Amino acid sequence: MMQVLDIGFSADDRIGNYRVERELGPTGSGVLLQVRHQVLPRRAIIKVVHAAFAAMPPFVVQTLREACILEAIGHPGVPIVYESGLLRDRRPWFAFEMIHGPTLEDILASGTMPVLEVAGALRDLAEILEHAHRHGVIHRGLRPDRIVVTHDRRYPLCIPDWSEAIAHDASACVPPPDGCYGYVAPELAHQDAGGAERVDDRADMFALGAIAYRALTGALPFEPGAAYIPVHRRHPGVPRELATIIDSLLSFDRFDRPSSSEVRAEMDWLLPALQQRAAAADCSASENVADSRENVVLLEQPRMRRPRWTPNVHYVETTDVDILLPDDELSPY
Repeated sequence: MMQVLDIGFSADDRIGNYRVERELGPTGSGVLLQVRHQVLPRRAIIKVVHAAFAAMPPFVVQTLREACILEAIGHPGVPIVYESGLLRDRRPWFAFEMIHGPTLEDILASGTMPVLEVAGALRDLAEILEHAHRHGVIHRGLRPDRIVVTHDRRYPLCIPDWSEAIAHDASACVPPPDGCYGYVAPELAHQDAGGAERVDDRADMFALGAIAYRALTGALPFEPGAAYIPVHRRHPGVPRELATIIDSLLSFDRFDRPSSSEVRAEMDWLLPALQQRAAAADCSASENVADSRENVVLLEQPRMRRPRWTPNVHYVETTDVDILLPDDELSPY
């Protein structure tokens, strides 16, 4: 029997060059569909604006903007956009790579992660964010359920959902929906409706710190009515160098947080040192060598602040998305 989907699609319906297989569920103002290409041996995900939001230009623009952002970032930790188009009722859609693997939320539901795995994830996520920030893109909604641990791609982690992302030319942003404030920077959570102050890349760094904090300790860094407990007090076994980085990411003053470039650079040399230290601790042949490795000070070199927006930034130009919404016609780009 043919499956009828709740949003007006039936299994085997055609969208562009794809045939619908099943509905995956709603996401923000859109709906996700699992589809199969009619010619190529490819399954993909299609995101289409929900019918209830089809007549609301901000939601339509944000869907088109998300497709532009994914296409422009071009990092292996971000899904590939295959194509986009319009339905007969003028709702925009875009097809992108299907990412297989458990989410970080699935993994954390079973408990904390080993220190080395957290350090590796922190480095990889910082690299993805660095690449996005250099293109003038701010994610705004990073959290564990939006991070997939992959095993069959070129990169170990992927951030498939950029539905709340904004580019440098976007207007004042709207606060994220309820239910994710444990990972939202103070300046974003407390932003007024008028958006008096723009949110920048430092908001993503707070979310990154909150994810790493939970992965190590099993708890969110800021619980209602409770004071912040530094990483080394929650988990004395965490190397102080790693704890210092995470604590700095969770600074309430956004200007005290390191940039994605700084975190990626620090983790590039800190992670191998932690791996070397762990290997030395596991080797019982020479206790003297192990002891000397335990006492190595890894952060001897001073941290140098780099410009958050470098001269060679390649901004994502999404202003032109607005011209796709004239009063009488909506045409694909």
